[in-house]
Amino acid sequence: MTRNVPAGLAASLLLAALLGGCASVPPPTAELDAADRAIRSADALEPRGPAQQALDEARQRLAAARDAASRKRHAEALVAAREAEAAAAVAAAEARRATLEAEVDSKAARNAELRRRLLVQGD
Repeated sequence: MTRNVPAGLAASLLLAALLGGCASVPPPTAELDAADRAIRSADALEPRGPAQQALDEARQRLAAARDAASRKRHAEALVAAREAEAAAAVAAAEARRATLEAEVDSKAARNAELRRRLLVQGD
């Protein structure tokens, strides 16, 4: 059984823990780079619909992360960068799901057409 914790709440709790625990959080350079790579990878899948919405969210979160990093709010930037990477992963997964679903639909239509032809030829 999984629990549905709103992403915003989880991020807020993580941010609070990071901000409260250490003032010397290093710049999240690796996380920003990872989020950027994940976004480019998801974008290469040509997402549409829900996948495009997730990719747009990833881009917004990455922009927020870069903004926070530029203001030396490294803990906030770290959280936003990780959220951006996660949203990009969702976008990629959704894009792959849509591609596979389209392939299944195409093959099902092809099979139905072949069945129809076989029935017509069998008469």
